[in-house]
Amino acid sequence: MEVKIRIKGVHNYAFLDNMLLQAISFSEYGWGYTTVDSVLVEKYGFKKIKPDICLNEINFLPIKDIAHTRGFYSTVFCVYKGYKCQFMSSTFNEENQTFCMRLSPDLALTMGIDGYRWGHETPSMDVPLSDLDEIYRHREKLDDFIFDVDPIKPIYKDGKWLIEPDENGVYVI
Repeated sequence: MEVKIRIKGVHNYAFLDNMLLQAISFSEYGWGYTTVDSVLVEKYGFKKIKPDICLNEINFLPIKDIAHTRGFYSTVFCVYKGYKCQFMSSTFNEENQTFCMRLSPDLALTMGIDGYRWGHETPSMDVPLSDLDEIYRHREKLDDFIFDVDPIKPIYKDGKWLIEPDENGVYVI
């Protein structure tokens, strides 16, 4: 059975009226929410900005009170053969139903990859969903934001999805 999956990857998130939006910080603008949703842009008054580091304009709404805003840094990990590995961004290949994951140092050594060091070429490999023991999102405190979510959000374990697909039948992780 073909599964449709979209990986959000590594992002900062913050809540706006109980909605989870991507948060971003620019030296010239500070922290703010960003979205492509035109309804939210209109409702909350997002402005188009073009930060120095961006190629295109983005919709941006400054976060006025970080100390009273819930937010976190988030990335996706998996467990493969008992080893914790990190997913690479947008790594699900729908054609062959595989994920690309970064190998942990212990797994790389177990697989006989010599001279492996973080910061240099990170070995990676494609793995079918059926070979993964677990997929989860790891969340950490972000700057001075309120951190009141579970640090670990389980997504997939023992061959079962622990989340529901979106309205298009896509598992968003």
